[in-house]
Amino acid sequence: MLNELTVRFNQFWLECWALVEALTLWELALIMWPFVFLSVPRYILSEIIVLAMIFKPEPPEKVRFRQYLAHKKPLVSILLPGFNEAETLETTVLSLREQSYPNLEIIVVNDGSSDGMDAIGRRLARRGWVRYFEHRQRGGKSSAENFAANAARGEFMVICDADSTFDRHSVWHLLVEFYDPEVQAVAGNLRVRNAGTNLLTRCQAIQYLFGIGVGRRASAAAGTLSIVSGAFGALRSSIVRQIGGWEAGPGEDGDLTTKICLAGGKIGFAPKAMCMTDAPDNWWGYFRQQLRWNRSVVRFRIRKYSGIFNPFSRSFNGRNLLGALDEVIFEVIFAISLPIYVVWMLMNHADMFWQVTFLVTILYVFVNIFHYLIALAVSERPHLDLPMFPYLPLYGLFTGLYLRTVRLIAYADEYLFKRSYWETYVPEYVQEQSRKYDSW
Repeated sequence: MLNELTVRFNQFWLECWALVEALTLWELALIMWPFVFLSVPRYILSEIIVLAMIFKPEPPEKVRFRQYLAHKKPLVSILLPGFNEAETLETTVLSLREQSYPNLEIIVVNDGSSDGMDAIGRRLARRGWVRYFEHRQRGGKSSAENFAANAARGEFMVICDADSTFDRHSVWHLLVEFYDPEVQAVAGNLRVRNAGTNLLTRCQAIQYLFGIGVGRRASAAAGTLSIVSGAFGALRSSIVRQIGGWEAGPGEDGDLTTKICLAGGKIGFAPKAMCMTDAPDNWWGYFRQQLRWNRSVVRFRIRKYSGIFNPFSRSFNGRNLLGALDEVIFEVIFAISLPIYVVWMLMNHADMFWQVTFLVTILYVFVNIFHYLIALAVSERPHLDLPMFPYLPLYGLFTGLYLRTVRLIAYADEYLFKRSYWETYVPEYVQEQSRKYDSW
């Protein structure tokens, strides 16, 4: 049996090699057009930007602003909304209290929890560690964040999840990025805390390394970053109040930062502001999370903020357009290209379908290895990233096949049925109001 499989694989490999020898490079590129014209350019561009940043000296304005922060120590309000986070709340608060930045207030908002989070929140408040508030009825994350923002007294706000932990200097690193007066929000650097649990969490650890550690670093340098994750980031309090805070989600974080960009603000990225968060460790949980996240691309980017693509719109801005195009082309169009490519191959090159598929898979492995080496060179946690190397061959299948399929389902589901308006992530009575009053 093994010998027969070996013979078949050798024969298949010879067919693949014969295909490579029979076609010119241009012909191969045309046959592999999604890989060559969509995947590779984005990888190369982000890597060039990230490598260039290694040799870029720190701006003198940033040095002066760091000195200003050390001298003035403006108050920072940390917003900590939570629903049923009794198990992790105290650990998160302890991590925040260990921050080296000295002038913090921690605002905990219990969004109608039923797991005993209220008792823990009150105990932390009695110790003087937090300012604690309760919603007797769950209103959703946006409601809790807006309540915390209204209670905040700081010049800056830090948003984070109640199940995350942080490096000791993370708040400092977030604040320093506000040296540019145009920067109104700063994204933190997220890593997967439970990466070693199983294959799924390891793939997500690579996804975070590539998408956040490299991708957001490159987007921020290009001035096109348009997302601050709700797991960890910082905002100027003035801009939050100016734009009216968070609207009902899911996708409320991207919605908020898009409003900031439309108001003329820039989004920065602080690679050294490390936040450790737990990723879903089962496929159903991950599937539901990705559906929720990717539905928001259609709900907000394509529906609510379609004016970003209109050059005659009053809020039109070239920087915002580039950021939106990056998301639409390399997420939406790239996902849609998968079934189109499969059908095109079967109709025009069915005799070489499996050979081309195999060659593209091999190329993805080499591209991911090169991308991994670049990510490792700029990584703040190389000891966490090195163990992920053996899983790179599987990562191409994870993103290229599984994740693109999930995105396709999410985009179609939202475009056809507006499923995000029935998402249980937000309480039904809030969703009912969104369905009634959202014009998009």
